[in-house]
Amino acid sequence: MKTRLKNIFLNNLGLKILALLFAIGLWFLVMNFNDPNQTRTFTTNVNVINQETILDQGKYYEIVSGDTVTFRVSAKRSVLEQLTGDDFEAVADMSYIEDNKYVPVTVWATKFEDAVTIPTKTYRMEVNIGKAKSNQFTIVPKTSGKPADGYGVEEVKSDTKTVTVYGPEDVISSIASVEAILPVDDANSDVSGEVALTAIDNKGNQVDTTKLDFSKDKVKVTAQICMVKDIPIKVETSGQLADGLTLSYIVTAPGHVVIKGESRDLNKVSEVVIPGNVVNLSNITSDFETTVDINQYLPTNVKVLNADDSMVKIKVGVGNKTTRTFKISTDNLTINNLANKLKGKFDDDYVDVDITALPQDLDKLDEKKISGYVDASGLSKGTHSVAVDLILDDEYQMKTATTKLILE
Repeated sequence: MKTRLKNIFLNNLGLKILALLFAIGLWFLVMNFNDPNQTRTFTTNVNVINQETILDQGKYYEIVSGDTVTFRVSAKRSVLEQLTGDDFEAVADMSYIEDNKYVPVTVWATKFEDAVTIPTKTYRMEVNIGKAKSNQFTIVPKTSGKPADGYGVEEVKSDTKTVTVYGPEDVISSIASVEAILPVDDANSDVSGEVALTAIDNKGNQVDTTKLDFSKDKVKVTAQICMVKDIPIKVETSGQLADGLTLSYIVTAPGHVVIKGESRDLNKVSEVVIPGNVVNLSNITSDFETTVDINQYLPTNVKVLNADDSMVKIKVGVGNKTTRTFKISTDNLTINNLANKLKGKFDDDYVDVDITALPQDLDKLDEKKISGYVDASGLSKGTHSVAVDLILDDEYQMKTATTKLILE
């Protein structure tokens, strides 16, 4: 039996080995035909390492181009079908920067690394190097929008007081303040939230922060909401101006003020009155200005919403009157209370009238358009001297003037 089996294996041994090799070769041929080597293109993001090489020199860098890299990969089709761009890593090492501008990029596979081939090729990231600067800024918490009707913002706070900003020197130098702005639209109770920081230049414009690094990206801001009311400011006066002076104006800045308090207290207030002892006209001989804190004139439990608005400036304008002579045509005068059957005419074509007022008010008068009258009550035929009354506004005072009236 053993001899028979031995003969089976040994007979035609060469042919049998040849057949085995042929079978193995055929298997490899079939496998390669069904799973051939192929090449495919992938794209992945470039990671930057060793940035301290630049930063430690007091400089900054910004990527001009090359933050992604596209490359070709060769591998079996079955392998390529399982790969994506996320299965590769691309690194730009800042310690190998060339000409202070180009950083070489190295690419390798993180999956099937022994089964893929990435053709050797130089990939580069282009960067811009500049002088860097960092500054610490006080965070200014603010609100945007308008609370619900009858409500206002009483106080705004941030849980973080300062922030350090790093970036290009020219951009950092343009920053005047850093603000944290919390929306309070239609709010009728306290509002809080995490808000991003905004850099503002000295003209009030937002600064582009794409090149900046903040030590803290967001801060928590809380706005206290309270009930408010907008009321006018009224100024009373005492005493009288000296002869020859007139009161031109009394104004306040601001003219209105927003007050805060409980609704029951706000409902009792319709205006804030600055008493007459503040503006005593007897002591004023020229333009006068003073500032008062109007919180003292408000009821208990009611205060001005914004502290800065509580200091109200009062401006009093005082003018020196002057007298000017106007030549009034008697054609502009009417004769009142003329007796029946009598006719009257003026002996002169014009009458001179002295009018006293502020110079700027006198400039407004046109003597050709000034009208007036005389009173002929109880007068009979003949020539009479009669007083002339002009029709003028209250800011004008006229001295006694007469003219000759002839009655026939």
